[in-house]
Amino acid sequence: MSSPKRKLLTQELNKQIRFLTGNSVILSKVIADLAGHHPTDLECLDFLLLSGPSTAGKLSKLTGLTTGAVTAMIDRLEKAGYVKRARDKHDRRKVIVEPNEKKIYAELAPYSMPMGVALEYLSKEFSEDELDIILRFLAGANSAANKEISKLRKNN
Repeated sequence: MSSPKRKLLTQELNKQIRFLTGNSVILSKVIADLAGHHPTDLECLDFLLLSGPSTAGKLSKLTGLTTGAVTAMIDRLEKAGYVKRARDKHDRRKVIVEPNEKKIYAELAPYSMPMGVALEYLSKEFSEDELDIILRFLAGANSAANKEISKLRKNN
């Protein structure tokens, strides 16, 4: 059985996560508008930067977009110079989408970097042990979110 304080802390944590995810969506939209791109395109670029080169099929699964929509998105990103298509070294039938990190950072970092700097500054308020706990929580929250996304997609 949980204590009243734990219950209140958990409720507040859930509330703050909802604010964080909402603000993240809004920040993504604002950055996309300023950069002249679609938010989904920029989120796809972020997935590529975080996860590394990917196939269109994997991007489709990550984003929930149809393969046709992913192909159109990759076309837009390639035309803008943010990605390139390359043949897989091990399976020439596969096409890998590779991010052009230099261009992405040069053109998009001025919009997104201030948030990264703000988070780095905020992290200085916490000890390494506290950061380990926060990191463990966020990794678990991301895992839970991925499971929920998968469940919801299967139900549709």
